[in-house]
Amino acid sequence: MKIKINILDWIIIGVLVLALLFVGYQACFSTGGIFEQPTITTVEYQMEFRRMTPEFASAISIGDRVYTSARERDEAEVVDVLALPARTIELNRLTGEYIIAEIPRHYDVIVTVRVDAVENDREFRNGGTAIRVGAECVMRGQGYAAEGFIINMRLYGEEWFGAEVTEEYPGYEYPEYPDYNGYGEAYNGEGGDE
Repeated sequence: MKIKINILDWIIIGVLVLALLFVGYQACFSTGGIFEQPTITTVEYQMEFRRMTPEFASAISIGDRVYTSARERDEAEVVDVLALPARTIELNRLTGEYIIAEIPRHYDVIVTVRVDAVENDREFRNGGTAIRVGAECVMRGQGYAAEGFIINMRLYGEEWFGAEVTEEYPGYEYPEYPDYNGYGEAYNGEGGDE
């Protein structure tokens, strides 16, 4: 019996040989790679959820276990919650200037969570969730859910990547406009210089 080898068989054999060479190289000569155990690091990061209701802000408690992925697989522990008055930029039609105004009964909620994450060259990963500044994030807890952005992060016990968001430093460089403190006041002419 004669064995015939066609071109498809040669392609399959070539792919298998390349795969074996790659695995052999990784096992013998590589200092990292596919056989290296991942580095697990405890990471804290701050998520910002803009223009949320008071009910959302008060529903989150320190110590809550929340899901940080849309499929509810990746968990984190809430270590801090900060609700700041929500602000927006408005046009004062009387003066033609832009001003900063607070939005009544809405808050920008900053939630700090702690997770054990896998560290790689580009980011930290909590299961399937990428943890990096600027990334979109999801948070689901008992009776609440929201989408926001990661605004700050650090390794546990180290300095924050950016400035820490606190009540004293809310992360906003807004000038103070004491005469315009309500959403929409600049539009209807209320407030301002008398």
